[in-house]
Amino acid sequence: MVSGPKARILTHLAVFPASLESAWDTPRDICLPGIAQALGVVRSALHQPLADLVHEGYVSERKAHVFDGGSRKRKVYHISDEGRKLSSTLKPVKKKSIGELFGTPPQRIDLKGRSELIDSLLSSGSCILTGLPGIGKSAILAELAAKLVESGNTVRYARMEPFTDIGTLISQWGLEFSTERAALNATKSDILILDELQEISPRHLARIETFISKASTIIVACRAPIVIETPLEVIEVQPLSQEAAIQLLPPHLKNRESIADRLGGHPLALQLHDEGTQLPELGEDLQTWVKDVVLAGLGEEIVALDELALLPIPVMVVDLEHEEMVGILDDHALLRWHESGVELHHLVRNVRSTMLKQSDHKAAAEHWKNRDGDIARVIELHHLLESGGDIEAHLLANAEALMVRSNAALATLVSSAIARYPSAKMHRLAAMVAIERGESDIAQAHLEHCDAADLSHSLALLQGRVEEFDLKDIKLILSEASRRLDDRLPNTKPADDIKGLLAKIDLSEVSHEMRKVMLVAIAHIKHGLAIANCDFDQAKQIRDNLISISNSADPQVKAMDLRDQIAQVIPGTNSYDELVVQVFSMSGLRATMLQLSLIEKADESNGKKLLERISLPDQQSQSNLSTARRIAAIIWYYRSMFATHNQFSSLAEAIALWKMAMCPNAAAQASQKMHSLI
Repeated sequence: MVSGPKARILTHLAVFPASLESAWDTPRDICLPGIAQALGVVRSALHQPLADLVHEGYVSERKAHVFDGGSRKRKVYHISDEGRKLSSTLKPVKKKSIGELFGTPPQRIDLKGRSELIDSLLSSGSCILTGLPGIGKSAILAELAAKLVESGNTVRYARMEPFTDIGTLISQWGLEFSTERAALNATKSDILILDELQEISPRHLARIETFISKASTIIVACRAPIVIETPLEVIEVQPLSQEAAIQLLPPHLKNRESIADRLGGHPLALQLHDEGTQLPELGEDLQTWVKDVVLAGLGEEIVALDELALLPIPVMVVDLEHEEMVGILDDHALLRWHESGVELHHLVRNVRSTMLKQSDHKAAAEHWKNRDGDIARVIELHHLLESGGDIEAHLLANAEALMVRSNAALATLVSSAIARYPSAKMHRLAAMVAIERGESDIAQAHLEHCDAADLSHSLALLQGRVEEFDLKDIKLILSEASRRLDDRLPNTKPADDIKGLLAKIDLSEVSHEMRKVMLVAIAHIKHGLAIANCDFDQAKQIRDNLISISNSADPQVKAMDLRDQIAQVIPGTNSYDELVVQVFSMSGLRATMLQLSLIEKADESNGKKLLERISLPDQQSQSNLSTARRIAAIIWYYRSMFATHNQFSSLAEAIALWKMAMCPNAAAQASQKMHSLI
């Protein structure tokens, strides 16, 4: 029979399949740093227990590649058949989780000396957990989340990074919504956890600060100084007691009490300690010890450490220039691992980054320039900004792509660039980004520093002000007419001024080819207007005219004809059922619009059934296309009206999406309906 560390090692290894024994790639959890992290002890505390288990035949060891752990092979451990038999008698009975956990908190470890703090947090309600880097705030949150779930709570965990905004957090919390008001209402009975608040960019601080102030129950971890003004109770995580600290150290050490005291009971410092290395003087600053002892003891792997020290966010190991040295850093307990990648422990990062120069950022930018993907572009731009490079030109060149897929990061980078190198072009870009993100106050502040009449009009719509303006560009007239046609709730009539707007279009100076394109666009708007006003004769005439410049098999004509059939069909008839089959066999945004048109015709029972079959446009489409936002708004509106989802949250989401899609009338009409729900 085994006990103590050996029993815990066997229990940990037993969860991994025997097939890993011959696998080329293995998880980090079965190499020494991963086992030590899971068990909550320093690596050196496991050397002897692992050696004993190998000698006794309960565990085997070999060299293998570790998933996303660099190209060098590392020593990994496998439990033997005899070890599995023995571990089956050792497994503790797991507590049944009767609540639900959303998000990905850090791996739960065997915490030492924190039971009293955890117990107090379980009954504290909303609070802010603060303390030194590496003191164990994230580990405490992981344990707290698990215990809250075991007690039957719904817990939602999220972690802040420099390019994270409130929308990203809402997604991490496992919510389908994207706006604060909807998320706040949907989580009234939940416990929200927000880790690493100090990493937030000032660009996104205000909205997150407001959200925290309104959340029903939220537990926040933030390194001092706390970056928000808040009335929440602040709980400082203290160093471990000597009794708890020595449990992290190998039992064979004779001076464990002295080591624990000299390292101030700091959990990360205890992890970083190696036998034989110099200890700090009692009360000495830990950052000085990290600089003069821990980092000074590194060899060639310091280049990998420097690369990580400059990064703003975790990255996948395969993308690092010095990825082959990551395993060495991991063996030194210098790394933190997340689903999104690897980063330095913040205590180590904070010490080392102050020792590096602009030239180091410049070299890093060259590396990331040759990597593909949005994350690579964001990191490249970050390094360019920190190196003093031509950030304006690079931001303008990458703005369109980042706006679609990484608009929170783009907003952060543009804000940081303006703080250092303000220009009219950058203020215009910042205003455009803010308008696309629905942030009217930020957009207005930037428009004061540039001449952008087009953005001023968009801002007015975002703020709910429908202003008359002189349109001369045909494309702008068509865009505005289309917007006004969509700016309404389902089953309501469009604005009366759309025909007058289209009458302003003068095609006399337009080329023949472009004239044809313009006529088709005008026909689409006039057809949609006729259908909305139930003028089906006019709609047919428009289609016939369109056929004269194309043909009856034109997909656009077919789509218009289908829209006309839906508008005139009688629900419950065979014709209606045939249209349902036809339209729901189609895909794309245009198909979704037709599907929603069928819901307009349906009664509540059938409407609910159809609504269940319709998916929201993906986030990339919603970030890039006003049409996708308007479609998403209608879906959320029906979810509220049919009560298939939380009515208040769904309507709040619809209102926010209509505002961002420049549909102030629809947003205002939906807001009136919301008042009846309050």
